[in-house]
Amino acid sequence: MGQNLFDWMLLIIRWVHIVAGICWIGESIFFMWLDRSLKKNPDNTHPGHVGDLWMVHGGGFYKVDKLLIGPTKVPESVHWFKWEAFSTWVSGMILLGLIFYTGGGTFLLDDNISDISYGGAVALSLGCIFGSWFIYDFLWEREFAQKGIMGHVLTAVMFVALTWILTHTLSGRAAYIHMAGIMGTWMVGNVWMRILPRQQKMIDASNRGEEVNQQWGKNAKFRSTHNTYFTLPVIFIMISNHFPATYGHDKNWLILILLCIGGGVVRQYFVLRESLPAKAKFFLIPALVSFIILFNMTLESDDGEVVSVDDTSVSQTTEAVPSPTATPVISETPVTDTPETPSVIGSVNGVITFSGTAPKKKKLRLPKSCAKQHKGDIYLDNVRLKNKNLENVLVRISKGLEGKSFDRTAPQSEVVLDQKGCIYIPRVSASMAGQKVKFKNSDPIFHNVKAVTKNNKKFNKAMPKQHTSFTKVFDKPEFTIQAKCSVHPWMGAFIAVFDHPFFAVTSSTGKFSIKNLPGGTYTLEAWHEVFGKLEKQITIDETNSNLSMNFDFK
Repeated sequence: MGQNLFDWMLLIIRWVHIVAGICWIGESIFFMWLDRSLKKNPDNTHPGHVGDLWMVHGGGFYKVDKLLIGPTKVPESVHWFKWEAFSTWVSGMILLGLIFYTGGGTFLLDDNISDISYGGAVALSLGCIFGSWFIYDFLWEREFAQKGIMGHVLTAVMFVALTWILTHTLSGRAAYIHMAGIMGTWMVGNVWMRILPRQQKMIDASNRGEEVNQQWGKNAKFRSTHNTYFTLPVIFIMISNHFPATYGHDKNWLILILLCIGGGVVRQYFVLRESLPAKAKFFLIPALVSFIILFNMTLESDDGEVVSVDDTSVSQTTEAVPSPTATPVISETPVTDTPETPSVIGSVNGVITFSGTAPKKKKLRLPKSCAKQHKGDIYLDNVRLKNKNLENVLVRISKGLEGKSFDRTAPQSEVVLDQKGCIYIPRVSASMAGQKVKFKNSDPIFHNVKAVTKNNKKFNKAMPKQHTSFTKVFDKPEFTIQAKCSVHPWMGAFIAVFDHPFFAVTSSTGKFSIKNLPGGTYTLEAWHEVFGKLEKQITIDETNSNLSMNFDFK
């Protein structure tokens, strides 16, 4: 399928989904309000009268009279509110499939969350959507669930468990949307499997002249009430793509639970505010507490300046540029650990190769604005090989620098990580502690940068506009920091932060060079994100001041 056709399909189906959803949720909110606003009229003589209400809208006046079927015969013409629910769910499931189940799970999977396979992820997600409905329905068909709080407790436990499972298996964005799919499936199941069939039973009994079981109506209303409390959480998740600070957070499962609690109690406030206004206000308290907690959890300090740049110098080519090789320079007046000056200064050079069987590349389905920047198919760039030469290998001195004399001053130059064509360029980079690291968005779409760190401060910055950038300084050594885009889970880059200048990243030719290394015995380490690490012992002295040292991953 061509990219243009695929994008048009997404647009049309998303349009249908939103329109149908507005109609369905609007009806749910309206009828819940109507039930709370009807007043029993002593002058109303209609059989089965429950309550009536005068309303005004658009220059017209409307009188609604709620009646029980049984005492009242059903007229031939009855309007059923059912196709809105069906259309919303079907369009939503098609949209979910097109976004998350195409392209080999490009948006579905995140290697940093789990190593589940594409087939396993699809089976798990669909199993949760449909399997949870049968558990939910079985529970709420039991009498004990309908009469006490145990049904609500068990439903909440199931919801928390599903949230935990999906957020620890799928990408954050996919987990959130699948939780919306779960709630949407419960809602449409309530309508089509319980509410409509029971209302039809009441109509059929009335038409046959039989006594109508009013419990059917009460049960239908019971399930309809469930649906109204799912509406606000589902609406938020539908727009959550714009808020990666939620689904991209380390505790995204807790954030989603708090959002659902907050949305549910806000809905309860609106349900009760007409009939029980004093009681309704108390439900604003847990809503406020939930949102205060959420605000503090997702609050980001602005210690890095965010700037908008007119980056007209950005090249329009999208071929991934090779990772730069660090070239540390020794100062003439070094800052030293000891007063002695190194008597020998040497270097180590080499080539990193891969002679094993290369892993199968994962094909990506990118958004149109990114896909058009590439020629042909696009693959995940975690393994970049050219004539067996391995790019993006981080080479460093991992041991032996203790007590050595060398310059620890951070370079004035910036290390730049660019998001271009929905790929991080470079994939692997390195800096010294205290050196500026600049993050750029060269794409005309929304990205964010989430830093997965242990020693340095974590952050999750949104980059909604093209040619925006911000600069961070990592003060502590760390091997390695990962930069992620939560919106596009395949996008990732690694940044190593060192307290010394003796490191390099291999270029497309697999070459590296570490210069100005004081004499001594060291451990030279080569690290690759997929193939792991290799180590060799090296010695820099008068007879071996310019070493050639190669590594071969297999």
